[in-house]
Amino acid sequence: MEHMRWLTLRLGNNQSIGPKVLLDLWSNACETNQSSVTRDNQAGRSTSYALHAPTSLAYPKRAELRMRKLLEEAGYTFTLGSLADRPAPQPVRFR
Repeated sequence: MEHMRWLTLRLGNNQSIGPKVLLDLWSNACETNQSSVTRDNQAGRSTSYALHAPTSLAYPKRAELRMRKLLEEAGYTFTLGSLADRPAPQPVRFR
């Protein structure tokens, strides 16, 4: 089963989240146990978390909305970027 990065999460200043807690929230939000999370530490930038799920995720917008709700209910301040918010890459044409 192919997976892709569906969302990028950044928490507010002085907040952090453990990998198990984040995975539990994301698995609940996307309604599958075939999900994963990774942490991205880049020098000079705030920590971000990548939320992955199968490319065949049935309701990605519902998963995003559920994730927002779960994070808010847990008391986090955050930004959540969706791949759906980005323009599609231009197709590559081979000659």
